Amino acid sequence: MPDVALIGEDSTTFTLASLAGKPVVINPIFTTCQSTCPMITASLRDALAGIGEPGVGYHVLTFSFDPADGPAALRDYRSRVGLPAGWTLAVATEENRKRLLDAIDFHVEALPDGGFVHPNAVVILTPTLVVSSYAHGVSFDAKDLRKRMEVATQEASFVRHYRPYIVAVAIIAWLSVVAVLYATRKKKRAATQPGT
Repeated sequence: MPDVALIGEDSTTFTLASLAGKPVVINPIFTTCQSTCPMITASLRDALAGIGEPGVGYHVLTFSFDPADGPAALRDYRSRVGLPAGWTLAVATEENRKRLLDAIDFHVEALPDGGFVHPNAVVILTPTLVVSSYAHGVSFDAKDLRKRMEVATQEASFVRHYRPYIVAVAIIAWLSVVAVLYATRKKKRAATQPGT
C-alpha cells in the first residue's frame, strides 16, 4: 500500500503507515449514501464487536471517497452509525484518495444526479499493509472476519520470518544470471579471436 496522508475527523493528518502492526479493515464509503454504505458499516461494526475492540487487536479505517466529504461529515457519520471510539474515519486529498483506491482496486464512479456507483466490499490488509483479502456484500460475519484477520496476520508473519531467506535467494539468483552472462560473453569473445 502507498503511505498516503489521510485527514481524520478531528482535521489532523496521519499516514496509513501509522496503522501498521495490526490487521487493518478498510471500509470505503461516502457519508451521504442512503443505502448500502451505512448498512455495510453497521454490519461491520456489529461483526467486529464479536472479535474485540477496534484499535486494540486490529484497526478499522472507514475512508470516504467523496471529494465533498470532510471532517465534519465524518463526525456526523460516526454519530449516525454509532461507531466506537477506536474506529478511525478519514478523507484525503484527490491525489491520495486516488492512490489509496487504486491500491485496493476499488473503483467508484460519480452519478450525474449525485451519489456513486461502487463495490460493496471491505478490504483486509496484513499488519505490513499488504492487501490480504476482500469481504464482499453488505453483511458480515464475525467468524469470517476473524479468520480473514488471522490469515492476514499469518501472511505478514511468513514474509517477515522468511524475508532474510527470500533476499538471499534473490541475490543468489541475480549473481547466477550475472555469472552466466559473463561466461557467455567470454566464450563468444574467445570464439571470435584470430587463431582460435
